[in-house]
Formats: sequence, structure tokens, C-alpha cells
Amino acid sequence: MGKNIISEKWQQYRRKKRWWSIVLDFLFLALVVAMLFPTSRKTVSAFIVRYTMLAPRESSRTVILDQQERQLRLVTYDGELVSLEELSDKPVFLNYWATWCPPCIAEMPSLQNLYNAYKDEVHFVFVSNEDPETVLAFMEARGYELPLYALASQPAEALSTTTLPTTFLISPGGRIVLHKTGAARWDSRRMFDLLDKQLR
Repeated sequence: MGKNIISEKWQQYRRKKRWWSIVLDFLFLALVVAMLFPTSRKTVSAFIVRYTMLAPRESSRTVILDQQERQLRLVTYDGELVSLEELSDKPVFLNYWATWCPPCIAEMPSLQNLYNAYKDEVHFVFVSNEDPETVLAFMEARGYELPLYALASQPAEALSTTTLPTTFLISPGGRIVLHKTGAARWDSRRMFDLLDKQLR
């Protein structure tokens, strides 16, 4: 009796749907099931975010960092101390992220592409407050090569965040050209145009 009911429901379902719609339904079901398991949740979340990310936009609000705000101190993974002010000869791309953050993981490939395209013209600063060994293991496992930093002082309010990922693009003159909370598609034409504009 039970098998007949299931078979009948399946036939009704098949008659109402096209083949591609059935495939999409099963893919959606598989994603929902995968999200129920902690071991696959981060990977699935990152996958979903990666394919729904949009290109970032230039900030409409004008914020110019004063000299004190540009004293943000950073330390490289080699132990070298540097301040944001010392990097003012070029635009600064400042990204706060973490290895446990699915949106951060999702945007990493596009960040690597952006870095590869502009690494000689822009200071890239990727900040995580995690243990350096964890961060380096993450980078090596995925083949990323990005300049890694930790905070050596508390950022001013204009550069602080409680959300990961958060990204700032700061002009050599100290203007926050872009302030993006959440994942974005950083290797987009819009982002390349924005950086090119800063480099003129």
C-alpha cells in the first residue's frame, strides 16, 4: 500500500515538472541535507555564497582618515611592524577575514585574482586575528599567496568592524574609496575600473 502511494506521488510529480526542474529540486534537496551536517556546512555555505556574490561599488559617503586614524599598526607574519600611514604611497586594500568564515572563503579566489593583477600597484593587507599557523595552513592547502597581517593596535572607528569579511579601499590621500561588508566578486570589471581610477 505504502509503495503504491509513493509511486503514485512520484508519477504525479514527474508529470507536473520538466526534467531540468526535477534536477534543480534534487540539487536543492542535496544542499539542504548537506547543511544539516557540521562537517559539510562550511564548504556548502562558501559554495552558495561564491555563486551569488556581486561586484562591489564605490562608497557614496566621503570619509577621509586623519593622521591619527592612519596610525593603525600591523604586523606581518615575519614579525615586521608597519603602520597604515607608511603605506600611503599607494592605494591600500584592507581586508578583515577568517578561515572559519564561509563568506571569506567564498571570496578568496577572486581576491587572489585581484592581488595577482594589482600586487605591484596596490598595498594589499589581509588581516586575521587567528593563530598564524592556522592561517598559513589554510593558505597552503588552497594555494593562495596573499600578504598576511595581524593587528598590532586597535583600529580607529572608521576602520573597525564586527563583521567578516569587511574590506576597505583607501586612497593614498586617506579617503575611504570603498567600504564593503560581506563577500564580493573582487575580480570584476567594476573593481578593476575602480582601482585603475585610483592609479591615474
